[in-house]
Amino acid sequence: MKKISLIILIVIVLFSCKENKTSNKEIVANSVNNKIEEYLKQQQKIHEIPGMAVAVIKNNETIYKGYFGVENLETKKSVDSETIFPVYSVTKLITATVIFKLVEDGKIKLNDTIDTYIDNLPLKWRNRSIQNLLTHSSGLPDFSLLNDMLTDEEMLSEIKNKKLLFNKGEKWRYNQTNYWFLAKIIEKVTKKEFKNYIEENQFKNIKKAFISSNFKNKVINRVTRYDFDNELKKYKNTPVNSGVRAHAANGLNISLDNFILWNKKFDNQLFIKDKTKQLMWKHFNFTNDDRIFANGWDFYDSNNTISYGFTGGVQTGFRKFVKDDLTIIFLSNGYKYYPVHNTIINHIAGLVDKNLLDKSTIVNEELTNVFLNKPIIEAIALYQKIKKENLNVNFETTINSVGYVFLRSNDIEKAITIFRLNTKEYPISGNVFDSLGEVYFVAEKYSLSIENYEKAIALNPKNENAKMMLEKIEKLITKK
Repeated sequence: MKKISLIILIVIVLFSCKENKTSNKEIVANSVNNKIEEYLKQQQKIHEIPGMAVAVIKNNETIYKGYFGVENLETKKSVDSETIFPVYSVTKLITATVIFKLVEDGKIKLNDTIDTYIDNLPLKWRNRSIQNLLTHSSGLPDFSLLNDMLTDEEMLSEIKNKKLLFNKGEKWRYNQTNYWFLAKIIEKVTKKEFKNYIEENQFKNIKKAFISSNFKNKVINRVTRYDFDNELKKYKNTPVNSGVRAHAANGLNISLDNFILWNKKFDNQLFIKDKTKQLMWKHFNFTNDDRIFANGWDFYDSNNTISYGFTGGVQTGFRKFVKDDLTIIFLSNGYKYYPVHNTIINHIAGLVDKNLLDKSTIVNEELTNVFLNKPIIEAIALYQKIKKENLNVNFETTINSVGYVFLRSNDIEKAITIFRLNTKEYPISGNVFDSLGEVYFVAEKYSLSIENYEKAIALNPKNENAKMMLEKIEKLITKK
């Protein structure tokens, strides 16, 4: 009896230890989730985001999922698991994955020239490769997403007359024509309509995931896109119909749950193998541009850790921190001041993994809140204090962003004060003088505008915007 009692006691102790260990993990997980939830509520309030849905996937498990705000400001219907978000240019990741599946299967090669699959192209276009399309290094003329009335033949005829932007592989220039042509290549190889092929091969058995670049039509449970009108001081709905031609570039509409499911299939190699992913994420070497970009996927740096992903419509973001087995999905339908999706994703990554915590991101968020919520004199004083406490943090981008918040709000004097502050803080940056030149131009203080645009060019001789603005000001002055 004594031996049996001893064994029972040992078993109880072991199970107790296991339960305590599990409980500790749960406590840590709950603590992280609470921090994420609190942070997202704070950001929604600060930036007056109408609605958003956010997921965090760690080690192939969804550790956080949250819904905030409303799908539509008119109906006030809450965002929930059924809510569908247009992801805009995040769709390009889907298209890139399909292209690499065709590469993996030996049906195409990255160095195949586009005239192999697309007929009637101008002679000068024909040596562009599939990889040039993926990496926005084709130099092809861009077509307008807003012109959905033209047929493909009519649109191609229209842009054929335009000059090539640069030699192939030379530079990175974001271009919708690239992904229109990728869709045409996919259709040629698979002998299926792009929309149908995508749904069959990447969204099979996933309900409410579909391709549509038409944001004018009402779709049940789909959020309304909002842009803040600074003159009216309120959000306005700005729907567009980009047509079938834009499906590969911005056509995916999906719920958060279904995007999580797509990501799980991606991670489990159901679309492409890990070896193929590494090829897809390989840095493309531009011949005359230091831009860091992969094959359809962008690179992001968070505390010296590289992640891969893309953003869409300046309202959505998808990011994979591959070495940390961490994926963050951010979906929203608007913001009041300026795009915040990348900042939010970086902050969440730091909450989940301390090694990804970027101190500069946190401090710059704090500074943004100060400028947006405090009187300008008090805000500048607080900035000096924050800067003194964080000597290694660069605040140039944040100060400039805040300056544009005031400029768009037509608070010219505040904007001038902020942009002047930035020129004093970062006197060797051509960009800050370009911004100060812009606000003086809006204020019709042309001599000051000229002075600052000239400084911008002196610091950065490649600043084409400043050169263009100087010509514009000269014409205005001549007319007077």
